[in-house]
Amino acid sequence: MKTLLMYERIVAVNRDQHRQLRVRNGAQHLGFARETNSMLLAASELPLAALDYPCVFVPSGDSHTLVAIVGLRDKENLLVNAQGDWAEHAYVPAFVRRYPFVLAEQPGNDEMTLCVDEAFDGLGTEQGEALFDAEGKDTPYLAGLQQFLLAFHNDMQATAGFAQRLADLGLLVERNIDWQLDGQQVSLNGFKVVDETKLRALPPDTVQSLFGSGELGWVHAHLLSLNNVNKLGARLSQRLAAAAQEAASASAEEAPRTTH
Repeated sequence: MKTLLMYERIVAVNRDQHRQLRVRNGAQHLGFARETNSMLLAASELPLAALDYPCVFVPSGDSHTLVAIVGLRDKENLLVNAQGDWAEHAYVPAFVRRYPFVLAEQPGNDEMTLCVDEAFDGLGTEQGEALFDAEGKDTPYLAGLQQFLLAFHNDMQATAGFAQRLADLGLLVERNIDWQLDGQQVSLNGFKVVDETKLRALPPDTVQSLFGSGELGWVHAHLLSLNNVNKLGARLSQRLAAAAQEAASASAEEAPRTTH
């Protein structure tokens, strides 16, 4: 399992080139996430994300990162329907909410460059939030967007440190998610979870340190989130049943009619 990037044509936001650019955001524009079965997740999102998704750790180079699993099959997000709507009342990860924008790091430079995916169908010049005013100055929307993106970037760095600490403590172990699909056993693998036995065996001072930093709460949220596999399984079953019913209806409509 891997986190799929949703960006197709990333370009740096230019004050002159994008002077007239406007962005239409909303649930109806989340179709871009339809084929992504896992989302990068900041540890600070765990208290909310853990209510809806299994939140697990995945290897990333020499370290680990955190993701929310949103689909049990490759290239399928069970939270996004055919109209591009995200499931009602379910938490939408910041990784999705930041799209079509992203901050790009410049080699040898501490500054971040704001970029946009020109493939996003919510971009235009007539409707939506403007990035620049008539004088070419940043709009309040753009200022808020940049603050949000920077906060997410910083949260992801903190998440990397959190995951590394768990790895250094030897708490992360490989696990599979197994479920039944049409009577057959199916497994989702390639991720890690915190081993509860090893967690309980930690020295008291280490536990106190994790508690003091707030990381112990994140660990417990992560462990509770693993029960959400059943929720995803239910969503998949509903989707398969709906697809079967639609196919049956289409077949009935195409069946030749006989006359007497």
